Amino acid sequence: MELSETVKVQVRFSEVDAIRMVWHGNYVRYMEDAREAFGRKYGLEYMTIFNNGYFAPMFDMHLRHHSVATVDDILTVKITFRPSRGAKLVFDYEIRRESDSALVLTASTVQLFTTREGEFEPSCPPFYENWKRENGVEI
Repeated sequence: MELSETVKVQVRFSEVDAIRMVWHGNYVRYMEDAREAFGRKYGLEYMTIFNNGYFAPMFDMHLRHHSVATVDDILTVKITFRPSRGAKLVFDYEIRRESDSALVLTASTVQLFTTREGEFEPSCPPFYENWKRENGVEI
């Protein structure tokens, strides 16, 4: 079973650079919007992680640009949870321009769990094991 969510964002003037393309750092913001929507949809919000005694800081991020987006483009940002072993959250992203379905960007991220004290948590937190089981995540 695929766990995914899609959000739409409209590119604002303040998000483009001098050559009228979305500044690369803004794609990371769009991906964050998708992660937050995913969390709301599937019960894995950042506050859920925090309230269970953990953080999930970004450990690894890969972006591949395929085409450009500019002011007023509407982008669809699809996030898909990728099941993996261990105490980590792995997501894949696909950003497309809505007007012509052109692929703008593909990406992946890995977040690792840490305790509130900042210690890396190598074993899967119990709340995350429960979440995977409740959502039919198989590895």
